[in-house]
Amino acid sequence: MELMMIDITNLLFLTVIGLYVVLLGMILTYVYYDAEMRGMNGWVITALAFFAGTALGTLIWIALRPKLKPIPIPVKS
Repeated sequence: MELMMIDITNLLFLTVIGLYVVLLGMILTYVYYDAEMRGMNGWVITALAFFAGTALGTLIWIALRPKLKPIPIPVKS
């Protein structure tokens, strides 16, 4: 059995795939926490963004997401 040698092409390919997976995780994490902060189910919104195509789904979420409600600051008098 021959051992697989890692050449520059394989290393470049694995690097690109790794960066894609990391970026995908970061985008979907942002969508999840943003949806939770706005009072919606983060898992559902994240799944919709993922299955709609991550970039397109995220842009649709950003365009159609509900406004963030301001949190009142209590004032002591």
